Amino acid sequence: MNLDYFAFYTEANLVCVAIFVILIFQNNSYGTRTEREIWFFRTGMVYIIYFLSDIGWAAVEGGVLPHIRFFSVLFNFVNYVFIDLIGFCWFMYMAASEGMLLNKKRRYERLILIPAIISMLVMVIAYAVNPLYWIDKDGVLNDMYYPLMVTVPSLYVFSSSVISFRNAKKTDVKEDKRLYKLIAIYPLSIVVFGMLQTFEWNAPLFCFGCTLMMLYFYIKSLQMQISVDALTKLNNRGQINRFMERIQYIENEKCCVCMIDIDRFKEINDRYGHTEGDRALSLVAEALRRTAEKAGVPIFIGRYGGDEFTMITRNVNDDQGISTIIAFFREFLKEKSADLHYDIEASVGYDFLKDSDDTAEACLKRADEKLYIDKKANKR
Repeated sequence: MNLDYFAFYTEANLVCVAIFVILIFQNNSYGTRTEREIWFFRTGMVYIIYFLSDIGWAAVEGGVLPHIRFFSVLFNFVNYVFIDLIGFCWFMYMAASEGMLLNKKRRYERLILIPAIISMLVMVIAYAVNPLYWIDKDGVLNDMYYPLMVTVPSLYVFSSSVISFRNAKKTDVKEDKRLYKLIAIYPLSIVVFGMLQTFEWNAPLFCFGCTLMMLYFYIKSLQMQISVDALTKLNNRGQINRFMERIQYIENEKCCVCMIDIDRFKEINDRYGHTEGDRALSLVAEALRRTAEKAGVPIFIGRYGGDEFTMITRNVNDDQGISTIIAFFREFLKEKSADLHYDIEASVGYDFLKDSDDTAEACLKRADEKLYIDKKANKR
């Protein structure tokens, strides 16, 4: 490794450090301290320290710092420790992102940290017993250094991936499934970048890989937060508006906009409490998802606001087709509320996009007017 490469390696790591600093600053700008945000901050800080330490090791290899045992021991020990901590922090960030809330059970957090602590103690004890075991007098690393260095982080990585893939398989919520798969794939991608750097030392692939994947993951997480309703996990009002801007009248393909409102929702809140009201909203969302799966045509569903929902269908050309889909929805809704102390019922209004001069906004307004006609009928 020559001086030119050291300069390139340093620049690459510093760029990655700068990106992580920006992500951390942006994450902290929300003014909240959720468990997920706390572990994102910790993960980012551990990455930053690791990258800076890696610059030190590159300086030793590139001849910028003297190739003496002190620097070799220092930077390799710091890298070793922070690789373990990266694995641990990522696992905890994954757990927080998936709602495992380990911060409420600190003993679990301590148990999860045990493999990293054992790994670090092995390094320290071996060095104390034989200072020349890990790094000889010429600064050459023992062949066991790198395998042991990646053992514990790999354990955290593959454990988090298995948990995330399992959660993705268990959930029926599309957005949750997408998030779990993204969380599962991220650490596996990092392992690939690390292996590539092992075989091709002349490129800081691990640094680039970690940063690019974390940046991608952060952006995707933000997109999901701004487009998905937190309670029902359906598309939110903003996403509904964006979708309606995209749909246009297409010859021989009709779009139908349905507006849905829960009947007597205020009574549910007043009598059983807002927690039960939230449960009712979630059950309506589940019924809509089941309807979209059974209908056999493209259907966009979202929470319009409060107890109102929107369902937009394509390739359904007549009232009979829409009536069948609405019947599916009411059937699933009845099934979902079978074990409750109350019935969850809904009023529905719909209308079709008529021609190229019609707009989705006008269609939604007509559907909303028909919704209140249906609601008045249901009251009677």
